[in-house]
Amino acid sequence: MSLCARLKMLAGSSLFLAWTASNGVSATKDTQPPDREMLKMMEFLREMEMIKQMEMLQDLHHLENAGDPKTGLPQKTPPAKKKETVK
Repeated sequence: MSLCARLKMLAGSSLFLAWTASNGVSATKDTQPPDREMLKMMEFLREMEMIKQMEMLQDLHHLENAGDPKTGLPQKTPPAKKKETVK
């Protein structure tokens, strides 16, 4: 390999290492703890999700009860058999 090719490879690898190191530093800067407003919003979204799940369970319960004929309608009794009297 010529000296020029070695210098290009060294410069390229140095730039690559510098780029990956800068990405690692910027990634640690972005991981700041959430502020109070963000925590409140996250809690609000959790509560909304819980409310939605509770409503879905209630709807499911209502649908199950509506589909059950035993509890929804009174049972009909079969007509009584009339005994024939002999004349």
